Amino acid sequence: MQADPPPYRPPTEVAPGIYQVPIPIPIPLRYVNCYLLRGPSGWTLVDTGFHDDLARAAWPRALAELAIRPQDIQQILLTHYHPDHVGAAGWLQQLTGAPAYLPEPEVEQFDRFWGDGAATIGPRLTALFAAEGMDEENARAVGQHHLRQLERVKPLPEIRPLPDGSRITLGGAEYEVIWTPGHSDGLAVFWNPADAILLANDMLLAKITPNVSIWPGCRPNPLADYLASLKRVSALGARLALTGHRSLIHDVAGRAAEIAAHHADRLAKVERAADPGGSTAWEICQRIFPVAGLTLHQLRFAMAETLAHLVYLCAEGRMRKEGARYLVV
Repeated sequence: MQADPPPYRPPTEVAPGIYQVPIPIPIPLRYVNCYLLRGPSGWTLVDTGFHDDLARAAWPRALAELAIRPQDIQQILLTHYHPDHVGAAGWLQQLTGAPAYLPEPEVEQFDRFWGDGAATIGPRLTALFAAEGMDEENARAVGQHHLRQLERVKPLPEIRPLPDGSRITLGGAEYEVIWTPGHSDGLAVFWNPADAILLANDMLLAKITPNVSIWPGCRPNPLADYLASLKRVSALGARLALTGHRSLIHDVAGRAAEIAAHHADRLAKVERAADPGGSTAWEICQRIFPVAGLTLHQLRFAMAETLAHLVYLCAEGRMRKEGARYLVV
């Protein structure tokens, strides 16, 4: 049964001059937290939702409630390439005339999935999952699902890259761009040390854990990247993390420790899920996740996250791969 679309939620001020804008999205998370930051001569818009009817209805309403005209948006900041964060960027850029920025390490990933390389990702994803033991029907369906996402990110914005370690003024404050790969290859967080505010997007989430996955062409060990990024973010001393979904985080170091513990537990579960003679990634995925009840969107992430944990275990020498099967060492 098709779930009812999420209802509109108005912007709320979560810190002085910073407004959270929950944009409805047609996936189980239901909302992506976007942000508007007020500056002395205009506004910064952070992340966008998909380019669909939900976003096209929500954004004009949210701007009107804050008495923001489209031309008052001075810049659009995109935190990472995932479609719920960048999908409406091209449309909003056309609406506002504002430049759009993306962390420089993420530009290649953006182009691979939504630009020149987009048409190849679906077939490559199907081939990857099939080689890891997934049945042909599900592997093909997952690949086709990605291709259907392409319409939710058109038109593409013109992007200006933000180098790691650079600084950008967001609203009335200066933020440092900190590359934190893991959830995506080039995801960055934005750190305001003066106010101890971290624009964390999907690097940290409350109550749920950011997906860490293997995708075609991605960095070789995204879970190792993510755990290292967790340590880096935990050490900043942030008092408030502005998240990409659900609740804000006030105990950043504590939440980072909880997520690290979750992955330690998940790694142990992956090891236990392998048969003595070895198992495919798909067999292990089905033992860890309730795949029969998952949407295609969720199934894709379950398989890709299983692969990320298996790659990490092999790199650590705790498992090894023989053909398509993974064995505990």
